[in-house]
Amino acid sequence: MGREFGGSFLGAGVITADSPATWDYSGLKAAMNEWHHIAMSYNGDTGRLKIWLDGALQDGNINCCMGPLVVRDSPLTIGQAGQGKSNEYFYGFIDELRVFKKILTASNARKLYRRPCGTQ
Repeated sequence: MGREFGGSFLGAGVITADSPATWDYSGLKAAMNEWHHIAMSYNGDTGRLKIWLDGALQDGNINCCMGPLVVRDSPLTIGQAGQGKSNEYFYGFIDELRVFKKILTASNARKLYRRPCGTQ
């Protein structure tokens, strides 16, 4: 969530060999002053970046990206639009962050949303 639309803007993106500047779900909004569960998954084989907001799959650009993620010698950034983007920070709090090595399915995302905080 960024500073746009009074802090209610939600966006996500990946950079791939075929799509060097991919940014999808750029018009998604979430209510302010409430906790939200966000899950993101990217499958390079199908070329599909998926975002779930509070357990519900959101509409996005089904042709947004293809191929493997670009590997860079820079850290993963969460809560900032990227390294060196000093004016593009997340607007809010981040809690219970997880990064997976597998592709999340719709079932996985719904289970994560329904699971009470702090449980495995």
